[in-house]
Amino acid sequence: MRQYLTFELDGRRYGVLVEHVNSVLDPQAITPLPHGSTIVTGLTNVRGNVVPVFDPRETLKRTKVDDERIERKKTEADSSTVNDMDDEEGGIVIFETENGTLLPFIGLEADKIGKVVNLEDSEISSVPDFLPENASKFFDGFCFIGDSRHSIINLRELASKESLFSGSEGGRRA
Repeated sequence: MRQYLTFELDGRRYGVLVEHVNSVLDPQAITPLPHGSTIVTGLTNVRGNVVPVFDPRETLKRTKVDDERIERKKTEADSSTVNDMDDEEGGIVIFETENGTLLPFIGLEADKIGKVVNLEDSEISSVPDFLPENASKFFDGFCFIGDSRHSIINLRELASKESLFSGSEGGRRA
């Protein structure tokens, strides 16, 4: 059994392994960076340290994950009607991950931050073969929590140096 922190971006639900999460912060000021070809959108102060904040929404939208084609695995836990986002607010999730840069921490501003959920490997569907490599690399799988599908994020790939600073894949447009 592994633990995942759930969060929401633009109405889509995601999960990430708790082992990558350093902290979860209430919404706070983010100093914007000039527009460029990066998904790093700004900087924030976390306990006296400057931490970059990234916004993977466009990168994840470009994967074109089709909710209808991802089959739900039936499990014993299906009888529960857990809603991991009830009355949750947004904030910044601070991740600690080796991403090929000198950045020890990176933040993600989420619309809603859900709960930590326990999932067995058998509850997570693998990444479907129909997703192209440039889309599937951002996901470790998919699962259902209650009636809601969650995409399990491959944080090492999503927050990699290539993804953060690539102008062609996921970068913002000026």
